[in-house]
Amino acid sequence: MTTARSFPPSILGPFRSAANRYRGVLGRPGAPQFFLAAALARLGVAMSGLGLLFSIQHATGSFAVAGAATGAFALAEAVVGPQIARLTDRWGQTATVPVAVLVHVSAVVVAITAAGHAPIGITLAIVIVAGAAIPQPGALSAARWSRLLPEPEALRTAFALEANVNDVVFLSGPILVTLMSSLLAPWAGSAAAGILVVTGCVALSLQRSTAPIPRRRPERRADTHRSTLLAPPFLAALGVNLGLGCFFGAVPLLVTAAATAEGRQPFIGLVLALSSAASIVAGALYGAMRSTPQPQTVQLIASVVLTLAVLVGAGWPTLLGLAIMLLAGGTAIAPLLASSSQIVQATVAPRELTQGFTWINSASAAGIAASAALTGWLVAQGGVEAAMPPLMILVLIAVASAGSAQARAKAGRRREDVSRGPHR
Repeated sequence: MTTARSFPPSILGPFRSAANRYRGVLGRPGAPQFFLAAALARLGVAMSGLGLLFSIQHATGSFAVAGAATGAFALAEAVVGPQIARLTDRWGQTATVPVAVLVHVSAVVVAITAAGHAPIGITLAIVIVAGAAIPQPGALSAARWSRLLPEPEALRTAFALEANVNDVVFLSGPILVTLMSSLLAPWAGSAAAGILVVTGCVALSLQRSTAPIPRRRPERRADTHRSTLLAPPFLAALGVNLGLGCFFGAVPLLVTAAATAEGRQPFIGLVLALSSAASIVAGALYGAMRSTPQPQTVQLIASVVLTLAVLVGAGWPTLLGLAIMLLAGGTAIAPLLASSSQIVQATVAPRELTQGFTWINSASAAGIAASAALTGWLVAQGGVEAAMPPLMILVLIAVASAGSAQARAKAGRRREDVSRGPHR
């Protein structure tokens, strides 16, 4: 009887250990409040682009205008986002985030109202303002975790939790905005996105106890002019996220094209959800592990896994082959995102930390934009088969960047070992 009673705890032990790790980081003072506020805001951000697409398409009757507006929105977010983050590092989240939210929401309202009445150029200009001012709640939350958790293992768990939230919101956000825009009103999705962004970001900015300390005055040191954003480990992480963004940008087009060619359009959403589901599981496991390799090693392994997954899709360019590609490749996504945050936290100075987290998002967004444009053209020219080899090359950017970072890290450790050795 004693053995029978002790067997279930031995099975449940790893799960309890994992739960304790996540409970430990969320149990820190102020953590649940800013985590939930940022999660709400991230859901709104995940709904913003598609909501704008539906709203402007209905107002103008043109998918071309709606697509141009969505592209301009995303491009402005990628380019201007790090500059907004720079102001946030200097003046603090409490001072800058409410202003950015006000500008963003006002621009969205004006853009939707003006669409179909004002010239297209004016509508696009307003959309660019909306995209430029949209907050980056993921970066804001990551900066707070960096201040709250000095332990590297706890930070890894927190960043894995952030990666899981990212998967959840970008899986559920498009579904929610589609349902609201279809069943209620074309502008309902944008309205809901705006409400979530305002509620989450205002709640986040009001929590002063966990906010990073503003760096209003530069530190008076000889190396003040040298930005840590130019550090090789950080630049390598940018390359990794650029390659990951290329994967994100190509996947919806590839799956849609394959499903359409095979007459299986109802399966598009299910197949696309596979990568998010696999990433959620992988992220939960990554954050729950007692110890992991160095973040650069994690990035190299995960990048290779992502490349091998794309190789499956290239060799089997059908809907089933792409489903396997997404399921396998999804296991690399959360570890790549979490390890990128670890590298930013360890490499970038506190005065530039929000910028560092935002630049990671911008690199991914640049990859999405470039890959989506290239994949769309290739699919139109030769189908899924024509688009897979270039995607393989684009994803190899992540492998090359991670490999260079790993080699540099190994060289640094060898030099450190030599310097610590006995001198004769």
